[in-house]
Amino acid sequence: MSLDRSTQPPTPVAPLPAADPFAGEMRRFYARTAGSLSELERARRHLPAGVCSNFRMMDPHPLFLRSARGSRVLDVDGHEYIDWGLAQSTLLAGHAHPAVIEAVRRQVGSGTMTCYPHPRTADLAALVCERFRLDLVRFVNTGSEATQFAVRVARAATGRDSVLKFDACYHGNGPEFWLGKPETDLPAGAPEWMGQEIYSAGIPRALVSKTCLAEYNDLESVRAAFHEHPGEIAALILEPVVFNLGVLLPRQGFLQGVRDLCDREGAVLIYDEVKMGCKLGLLGAGEYFGVPADLVAMAKSIGGGFPIGLFGGRRDLMEGIETRNVKHVGTYAANHVGLAAAHATLTEVLTPGNYDRMFAVNQTLADGYREIIARAGLEAHVVTAGASGSMFFSRGPVHGVADFKRTRLDKWQRFWIGMLNRGVLPQAQGPEDIWTVSVQHSDDDVETTLRAFREVAPLLA
Repeated sequence: MSLDRSTQPPTPVAPLPAADPFAGEMRRFYARTAGSLSELERARRHLPAGVCSNFRMMDPHPLFLRSARGSRVLDVDGHEYIDWGLAQSTLLAGHAHPAVIEAVRRQVGSGTMTCYPHPRTADLAALVCERFRLDLVRFVNTGSEATQFAVRVARAATGRDSVLKFDACYHGNGPEFWLGKPETDLPAGAPEWMGQEIYSAGIPRALVSKTCLAEYNDLESVRAAFHEHPGEIAALILEPVVFNLGVLLPRQGFLQGVRDLCDREGAVLIYDEVKMGCKLGLLGAGEYFGVPADLVAMAKSIGGGFPIGLFGGRRDLMEGIETRNVKHVGTYAANHVGLAAAHATLTEVLTPGNYDRMFAVNQTLADGYREIIARAGLEAHVVTAGASGSMFFSRGPVHGVADFKRTRLDKWQRFWIGMLNRGVLPQAQGPEDIWTVSVQHSDDDVETTLRAFREVAPLLA
């Protein structure tokens, strides 16, 4: 078995040898997801690979879901699952949270968008700036827009062209972010992108020619990148906690070291909090770690299941939209539905009491996983941050991309299939993704999940 969500449509996997203890799990998977396979075949008549995002391409085939509510989703075969993936970890609010749905229902009744300013735009901007310690903010629809516009603002402010990112870290669809260091000896089960320098066809080399690379949690590599490109780097962009290679926590002093280097070299520090935003608590990463960024990009969880994002930060940088001819446009930017959803999410859902509950549930889930791992003798590690976590199948801890590439990525898919067969989606799909606890997950959800893992763990040893 292998996982490839990059370019090719999913195809049937060759049957495992009968002696393989997991062969029965694969037969069970095919039997219980026959409807999803049928839907995939129907969709492929008119959709490349049968899906509308390559991240939804799964080997052997993706689940087709019919409905979602609370902490549960229902597939087309009628099976219910506890959902810890939450739409690529977007839904801290859980599925169809009543407060968010009611706010949207009220707004839809009085119009969805006009392309004129709405009073709630200023209300939400004030709320966001106070909560996340930003001077000025602009709203967009997606995380990709947020990161790209943040880089545009930084380039205009510095008069420089290059951007520094960390190898294998994801920052959306902007072509300047789709460059990495290719791995020549791919481990079993590795995603195809690990073997590529440019992660997608159709991106000319010229569009990544101003991208510089360093290694997350390796301050010397950051220093070396600035040394190799003196006076060229406009911005360094990073997830303070990486949530796109499992959960990678920053080493002690790493973020402050990055901050100091950006200050010394005159580069803008951008925190990509599109995925990790709101998951560490009420405030942003700058307040959480005590190391502020110059600009921040956010999306996903702030919308409670509706598309909205933002970029913002220091006044002198953001004012470039007025004074430096930095263009930010978007027909659906700050549309009324997204504004209503985000306002309800931030004021009625992501509250102090709900954070206490989410963190407690996540701790119980992680501790349960660790206990089962120890009893089963698995080579695996559980890492958590706020409301999220990930499981690495590795002998040692995982601190960076090199460690991640040495994990047993092939075992991850067995973990996924085994848990799915028992009614649990243990995380967002893909070994590089994470799980997230929503405000609607319960102690019963944790108990059911751990009961399933007790059955699956021996199959992974």
